Amino acid sequence: MTYDLVSGEVVITATEFKAKCLDLLDRVNSGAVTKVHITKRGKAAAVLVAPEAAVKEPWDPHSMFGSMKGSLIIDPSIDLEKPIYEQVFGTTVEADMGLDDPDYDLRMGLREE
Repeated sequence: MTYDLVSGEVVITATEFKAKCLDLLDRVNSGAVTKVHITKRGKAAAVLVAPEAAVKEPWDPHSMFGSMKGSLIIDPSIDLEKPIYEQVFGTTVEADMGLDDPDYDLRMGLREE
């Protein structure tokens, strides 16, 4: 039997698996071993893994994905289909920057005089 410490996988012959079957089943279900590769005459015969239900980890409330769910409340008076800047500040970005002036040349950034 060979055991890989990094991946947690075991490679074992079928004869040796028969002798250690119950112990390996307990180790796989506890998570101490992730996979057991069973060989017969040097060729892969089977792979033993834990059931999917036991492998899935529960949702971590401090994980990155979904951690902010339900924490943002949008004011119902804000229409998300219109520019938010105008709704919040009452003016446009162009007006604040002075770009709505008809004499302003957008290509050169200069005012014609």
